[in-house]
Amino acid sequence: MKPSDNIQIFDGNYLRSSGRNLTVPFSIDIKSEGRLDELICTGILRLLPGKRLVCSGKWNGLDVVVKFFLDITDGRRHLAREERGIMALESSGIITPKLLFRGSSASGEVPLLGFEKIIGSEDIKEIWDKAESDSGRLFILAGLMTVIAKQHISGICQKDPHIKNFLLSGGYIYAIDGDAVDSEHIGTPLLLKPSLKNLGLFFAQFYPQYASLIPEAFNYYASVRKWMMADGIYESLMKEVIKCRYRAEKEYLKKIFRESTSFICDKNIRRYLICGRTYYDEAMADFLDNPDAVLQEERIIKDGNSSTVFLIHLSGRPLIVKRYNMKNMWHAARRSYRQSRAWASWRNAHLLKSIGINTPNPLAMMETRFGPLRSVSYILTEYIDGTDIYHFLHSEKAGEIDLISLVKQFGGLLRMFVFSLISHGDFKGTNFILSDKKLFITDLDAVCKHRLKWRFQKAFMKDLDRFMQNWENTPHIDALFRDEISKIKRKMF
Repeated sequence: MKPSDNIQIFDGNYLRSSGRNLTVPFSIDIKSEGRLDELICTGILRLLPGKRLVCSGKWNGLDVVVKFFLDITDGRRHLAREERGIMALESSGIITPKLLFRGSSASGEVPLLGFEKIIGSEDIKEIWDKAESDSGRLFILAGLMTVIAKQHISGICQKDPHIKNFLLSGGYIYAIDGDAVDSEHIGTPLLLKPSLKNLGLFFAQFYPQYASLIPEAFNYYASVRKWMMADGIYESLMKEVIKCRYRAEKEYLKKIFRESTSFICDKNIRRYLICGRTYYDEAMADFLDNPDAVLQEERIIKDGNSSTVFLIHLSGRPLIVKRYNMKNMWHAARRSYRQSRAWASWRNAHLLKSIGINTPNPLAMMETRFGPLRSVSYILTEYIDGTDIYHFLHSEKAGEIDLISLVKQFGGLLRMFVFSLISHGDFKGTNFILSDKKLFITDLDAVCKHRLKWRFQKAFMKDLDRFMQNWENTPHIDALFRDEISKIKRKMF
């Protein structure tokens, strides 16, 4: 492809100022080692407006990945740090994409690095997501543990050891993102404490349901390090995992309420709005400008004093809207200074999804406001085409389902709540939706993350008691759920 093929032609200043409006393909002249060459970018791999742009494309006939460092103040410092990290990986025998050139945009305003593109490579995160068994996941972890152990032996610590920072190609694992490589102590193996801290950060990114894989994965790491497994090492690792998971969760739950790569945020005297960027199209924007005008024409699924649930269609897609109402003037006055129930539902939906619990995807949340005072609020989620388990298991269709499998799936859900010290607040059967053999949980405004174990136990016992009330008139179902719950309780106390 050449510029004459109607391809856009940009310069460094445009890349820096275009924000999220950058489109591909585009051509840009880059300067490296005293010569000027054309780079044709065909794909955007990562974009942090005004800070970082990562593109795939063609340079001198080669397939490349180019990192543009857009930050006016710190761009060159970030480039130098990335380059040091890549050199540290290479000098330590860690496989990483080859650095092909170092340069800048033609007029020198934007520094950049160009790397070979690993043809046919797969993102290990995608491989993990497609794995269908724990043995397959353990195989992935074994390979990653070998790479991380070799890094630690060389004195290298990847400060962001995210699974997305590794590629697989031809049976080899490539480490990428030199910017996150701490090579200050290169040549001196990491000591026990910093090694466990880095491993804790790595394992904390996985859902709690995979915690059972950590011991064996850690054994692979320890064998490469030639460690003797002294008493307390594994316990120390798990303490680091819990600490790192808590910090990551806390930071993530702040991020979902502000403008970012994933979300658009609009805050003014009349409203506070947050919406997933991929869902914010013209239809969504029009709806959020005046939701009640649309809702009065839509189907009501549930009508109550404090909330109303609607089924709507936007851009041809069915969605659920839950509107939290103000029952009267006194109710409005009490709620006006508190976080709305829509706010809580938005936060809790993201919290549950972050630990692997199925709940309808939260798409948008809006509070109507008058300055600091909150009023009616709304949350939009995807529509899950399914049936709640209360009505399903009390219907003639109950015999069509593998009840044992459902009970085990429910037990797995409970274990994730227990591991994360989360209570739901209303475990009635209508809040569990069965769709395509998967169990989804809804009605999240009372979900609570506990810091103290005894408080969690008290709240969760109420959840379990409420759940068992659903099956008082169905003894055979009651017995199956009661047996599964008894297994959970034995591990709780």
